[in-house]
Amino acid sequence: MRSAVVPKGAQSEFAGRAVAAYAARVKSPLLRAGLVLFVLAVGPAGARAQQADAKSTQQFIEEVPIGFLPIEWVNAAVRKTLSPQSRAALTSPTGPLRITDTAERLELLKKTLLTFQRAPALVPIELSFAARAQRTVQRLPAEQPVSDRAIPVPDRYDPPRIIAGAGGVTVVPAHPRSFTTRRVGPGATVNLNPTGYTTGEAEVRLSETGTVTLGARSFVISGVIGKPSTIPVLRQVPDPAALRELALQRGAIPNTGPAWTAAATELLVTPEISGGALVVNVVPQIVLPPPAAGQPPRRIPLPACAAAVLAARGAPPSTGLLPKTDPEFYRTFLGLAQATDETFTSLTVKADVQYLGNPPP
Repeated sequence: MRSAVVPKGAQSEFAGRAVAAYAARVKSPLLRAGLVLFVLAVGPAGARAQQADAKSTQQFIEEVPIGFLPIEWVNAAVRKTLSPQSRAALTSPTGPLRITDTAERLELLKKTLLTFQRAPALVPIELSFAARAQRTVQRLPAEQPVSDRAIPVPDRYDPPRIIAGAGGVTVVPAHPRSFTTRRVGPGATVNLNPTGYTTGEAEVRLSETGTVTLGARSFVISGVIGKPSTIPVLRQVPDPAALRELALQRGAIPNTGPAWTAAATELLVTPEISGGALVVNVVPQIVLPPPAAGQPPRRIPLPACAAAVLAARGAPPSTGLLPKTDPEFYRTFLGLAQATDETFTSLTVKADVQYLGNPPP
């Protein structure tokens, strides 16, 4: 006799049906009631077990960012967490990682990658401030402009003709026989002079609108994930009174206390990992001399002017603006004396993450 194999999850349901059939033939009411209760208890439990088993084996597709992790670390995480039936592939050299596996394995992989991303690493960061202004410049063209163009104009014609025939009268209009060339345009003559070309009438000029760089400052540091680093900007500001007024306007200090006779400026930079990206937090700070000998300097952050710049792996440098800044901030805090009301200052952040050693166990 050949034995039948009952699939897992359906065994309870199969047993319940057998007991129900047997209960129908039992004469004792008490025993019959006990068997019915057994069927009611086992039947739903078997169905739930079958649904849970199907859910645990169902596969999903998800794209998981790998951030700045080395590829060998990513391979180690895949081997450590995914099931043998899974599929994994990088969509590009910098990610994300496309995974096909169960929900439980996917969550385990994401937790493992997050642990790897928080491992010790060096973060080289380059910050650049550039004060730029929009300028519209008019210049004479470097090459002779096309101030006129030649068009053909007829100067001789064949006269019109009238031809009468059986079908009626045909009129042939005048037809040009020869042409001459005339030049028309905004300028009648073009004369060369040492500065360029001008026409006999109104000058032909070119208007160009572009960005002019008035000044730039760049800073390079090597930070650590989660640890703040300071970048000195001005070791001695030229106008401490103006800097104090700036701090008052940004709500960083109360309108009390003595006047400032000396001050410096710096940037507090903290790199942090967020998902698969690097977030560089930049907070401008004012540094005042120690209130007494042997005490540390007093630091006054300007949180209203702070910015968080996102740096993704393989992406070009991120460019943005510090909030609540104006030409006075650029002149007093950054030392860009050329800043005017037409000036805007861009902040460019270029960063990388260099993990050290082996991935965490």
